[in-house]
Amino acid sequence: MDLVSVAHVATILALAGRTSNATLINVVPVLGSLVLFMSWVFQQTLLEDANSTLRKIHDAETVYKNYQANNAVFNAIMQTADNSEESREQIRRFQVYNYELGLPDMELLLDETAKTDLPEAPYAYDVTRGAEDMLNVTQDRLGEIQERLAEKENEIIGRKSTFNKVFLGLYAAGSATVLLGSVLSVLIS
Repeated sequence: MDLVSVAHVATILALAGRTSNATLINVVPVLGSLVLFMSWVFQQTLLEDANSTLRKIHDAETVYKNYQANNAVFNAIMQTADNSEESREQIRRFQVYNYELGLPDMELLLDETAKTDLPEAPYAYDVTRGAEDMLNVTQDRLGEIQERLAEKENEIIGRKSTFNKVFLGLYAAGSATVLLGSVLSVLIS
C-alpha cells in the first residue's frame, strides 16, 4: 500500500467518524422529542384515567349526599305524621328505599373483591322484615361502601402521585436531551 492510499483511507475514516458523530448528535434532539412525546402519552392515559376515576367517586358521593339530604324531610314527616306504629313503619320503609337509591353509584365503583361481604341491599317493601332492621342494614352497607371507596380513592391518589413523579422525570429527561442535542449540534457546526 502506498502513501497516497494510506492518506485516502485515513481521510475517509476521519470523515466517516465526523459524519457518524454529527449524525449521532443530530439524533439526540429527536430522541429527546420522542421522550417528551412518550411523557405526554403517559400523562394523557394513566393520569387521566386516575383523574377520571376520582371524578366518578366524587360524583357518586354527591349523588348519595343528595339522597341523604332527604333524611331531614323524612324526619319532619315522622314528627308531623300520626303516631301510629304503622305510619312510622311505612315512613321508615320509604326512607330505606330513598337511601338505597343513592348507594348504587358508589357500589358500582368498587371492584368485585371490594364488594365481597357487603351486606345485601334490603328490599324496602319486604313486609317480613322490620323497617328499623332494614335501616340498620342500609346504614351498615353505607359505612362499608364508604370505607371501601375511601380506600380505593386513597390508593388512586397514591398512584397518581407516583404517576406525576414519573411524568415529571420523563419530561425533564426529554427536555434535557433536546437541549443537550441542540447545544452539541451548535458546538459541532
